[in-house]
Amino acid sequence: MEAKLAAYRSKKRREAMVETAKNSIKEVLSWQRSSSPVEDKDDLESMISEESIDFSPPPPSILCSWTMCCLYLVLWVTMYIIAIQIEFGAVFFIISALIFIIVNTRSGPKKKGEVSAYSVFNPDCQSIDGTLKAEQFEREIRYGGLSVH
Repeated sequence: MEAKLAAYRSKKRREAMVETAKNSIKEVLSWQRSSSPVEDKDDLESMISEESIDFSPPPPSILCSWTMCCLYLVLWVTMYIIAIQIEFGAVFFIISALIFIIVNTRSGPKKKGEVSAYSVFNPDCQSIDGTLKAEQFEREIRYGGLSVH
């Protein structure tokens, strides 16, 4: 039984290390900072009870994130100046803007419990805050803007 438990714990530790490495690479490449909480209570207890080395990187400090942003900005400005010198500045600017949009757009699946911007995909067709619905628009036309609460 102890051997099975040790094998299970080492498997979970390896999976956690791989997931941590994937998240760190994703964070570096997309400038997004996120942390994934441990969802399984048994895994948490096994990690706490086990005397192992914590391989997860420390949470990034504000200074580190500002430093990385400044370094990215300095690199981009340097490359932009070089592109202007070789008369390629407008194309470089447009391509870099498109890359910025693509990198900072979420392309992964939505989180559990997160509502969609399109109400037809939500449970009971509930809409998000700030959505102008036909019923609200009709009330505003008939009774004025103060009729909406």
